[in-house]
Amino acid sequence: MKPCGLRFSTIVIVAIAAIWMAPALFAGGDREEVSGDVTITMWTHDALYSQYFRKRVEALNARNPDRRIVFEIEEMPEPINSFVSAYVAGEELPDMIGAIEGKFPLLMEDGVIEDLIVDLTDLIGERYSDFVEGRWALYTHNEAIYGVESALSAVVYYYQPELFERYGVAIPVTWDEFVSAGRELAEHGVSIGIMDDDSEGLFSMLFLQRGGQFFDRDANLVFGEGENRRHAIAVLEMLRELIDAGALLDVLGNEFWGPTIPNAFASGRVAGIVAPDWYNTAVLQPGSEQMSGQWRVAPLPIWTDVTESFSTSVWGGTGFMITQASEHPEIVWEIIDDGYMTLEGQLDRYAVIGFYPTMYAALAHPEVTDQEHPFFGGQRIGEVFSAVALDTPPLWQSPARPFLKSSVTANLPRFIAGELTPEAFIDRVVADTESGAEL
Repeated sequence: MKPCGLRFSTIVIVAIAAIWMAPALFAGGDREEVSGDVTITMWTHDALYSQYFRKRVEALNARNPDRRIVFEIEEMPEPINSFVSAYVAGEELPDMIGAIEGKFPLLMEDGVIEDLIVDLTDLIGERYSDFVEGRWALYTHNEAIYGVESALSAVVYYYQPELFERYGVAIPVTWDEFVSAGRELAEHGVSIGIMDDDSEGLFSMLFLQRGGQFFDRDANLVFGEGENRRHAIAVLEMLRELIDAGALLDVLGNEFWGPTIPNAFASGRVAGIVAPDWYNTAVLQPGSEQMSGQWRVAPLPIWTDVTESFSTSVWGGTGFMITQASEHPEIVWEIIDDGYMTLEGQLDRYAVIGFYPTMYAALAHPEVTDQEHPFFGGQRIGEVFSAVALDTPPLWQSPARPFLKSSVTANLPRFIAGELTPEAFIDRVVADTESGAEL
């Protein structure tokens, strides 16, 4: 079922002509300099983004006393869903919106994004190569880029060194070693990690790291084909081995975000978790505050049986976009450019909200690599993220992705329970996606 229960493309094609025509954006010729108060509205799902952009806008206002940006922010659980509903209803739309990457496909149907969101490709220009390339893929449609990513979202292994030392188990460097270490810890009643049923969770992270893709860059479903199928089978077979050995603790559904995992960490029943960079400040530290100093970060184990795998993976992301409803798209771009496209802005975002930079120069900066983190026993965890950033896989989008995500979430519990083989899981996901998206 589509997010919002809408077949967005069908409704919007009619609504585009009926409601309003967007103003010419970044048109050629001289533009009158804006002065006085200018109201810019932003929708986001995360208060951290509100905090960061408010700070940046205050600085922009201080540098330009003849113009004051009145920055109005509305926080909501699903900004893109709300955007769709508001657009169809002919209600007022924001100037700027943060799109959770999993919701971006809703705007891709029949290319309606071209009539709703500003194409940033030319504005990004040659600076494209200054940023982790895989992060652009999340907001790309027909080779045009519509959003600028907020976080690296690179995946690492967070772990408790004391548990590994207590049982004489080495920190795994390869996935074969991870399985062996998991078996050893399981003999002592300790799980090496967490098995979830999130469509972007452990299975997806390992699949992408191994070199798999659910869709190709032209939005075609390729999950069940060729190398992608073989990568998925290899990941699922390894997960099956770990699950059967008792090496992964199953934490499904919303329970993944609740107290179950922090309690398991605190009791010593789980030694670590494979998770992205944002998990640290958004989940791990708030839930395990009393365990400060007891954690470390290691690079993700690598696959040794494939030649084109990656050293890390990705989970999540939020891209900020300019809507064509905005009367001041140039000012919205000034806000995004200042906060996300400059070295100073990238470093400030990391300092304010802890999300790792997506700019290569910022990732290699001493303010990132040399910072010692008390929660991780003084470890310079920025060095770990900086080292793997050059090898971050892309995640290509498709209008069919919501159907794939829904099927993965529905069928992973059946796989975990042993009701589906790897092959049957893949076939089920492919069939559901093709049926739902009418491929």
